[in-house]
Amino acid sequence: MSAIQIKTITYNGWKNAVEISNLEIKLIVIPETGRIIYFGFLNGENLFYENKALEGVEFKVGEYFAENNIKQAPNVGGNRVLPCSEEYHHLITGSRHIPDPFINASCYSVEFLVNGVVLKSPISAILGIQIKRTITIAEVGAGVDIQQELVKIQVAKNTVLENIPLTIWSLSKIKTPNVSFSYISENSIFENGFTISKWPDAKNYAEENASVKNTILSLKSSDEFPQKIGLDARKWVAGYLNDTLFVEQFTFDEKATYPDNGTSITIFGNHLFTELECLSPERKLSIGEKITYNLSWSLQKVKNYSELKEILHTLDV
Repeated sequence: MSAIQIKTITYNGWKNAVEISNLEIKLIVIPETGRIIYFGFLNGENLFYENKALEGVEFKVGEYFAENNIKQAPNVGGNRVLPCSEEYHHLITGSRHIPDPFINASCYSVEFLVNGVVLKSPISAILGIQIKRTITIAEVGAGVDIQQELVKIQVAKNTVLENIPLTIWSLSKIKTPNVSFSYISENSIFENGFTISKWPDAKNYAEENASVKNTILSLKSSDEFPQKIGLDARKWVAGYLNDTLFVEQFTFDEKATYPDNGTSITIFGNHLFTELECLSPERKLSIGEKITYNLSWSLQKVKNYSELKEILHTLDV
């Protein structure tokens, strides 16, 4: 009998939630929002941030989410994907803060596998694309594999949108307080191995909370103010929360072009959550072409900070 259990449950108001578990870990996927809302040890806590104010919300395909008649990007929590850098959002939706609603805020279809599920976004009537995510776990262990495809299905809404370079941008919101980590590349294109955005209307508190020791960058979560840091990391990004280490691993393509001036990892946060963001290379696609970008997630219990440092350094081997 398989140790993997997959069942449909009601979770915080969502009636079609899918729980995927083995004897160690549990995932909960919400097709109504296209998100992975829960990831943690079977008898532990959810590492992901959840916004209680939006529990049970069901997105309608292609419609902008709105509060008080103002359209916006909903802060649901969990893990989601975006199809391009935010520098192009204003061309898509008229606001740099609002991504393509077909991808970010629509109900996804779900297909059941023996070891997970396949989530498919609607076909975007704006960008002409579809995102497919195959989310699976093994019989044993605390690992998750996420195979991802962004496929160009049809022509975009207009010529300007056809010229937008596309990417698979995975964003995982974890609870605070936490510390995030990544590895400083020897061949980094950034001075000191990372970049801290300069904002015209606010201070970026990553300047105060980031530090580097023995090639490992650490970023303490902010108590109040927003912060953002970018890296051209080659292998992984991680978040440490309540003695649990959450690691996202990926493959870096040395020959490819990455979004945001060469950024493969972004860490953004405020007092509510820290967002670990993994970015695929970006490309302009013709109909029938696709971008593939896969992630491997894992959880580890950590006894103390010395053990944590040892684990982080083994990730670079």
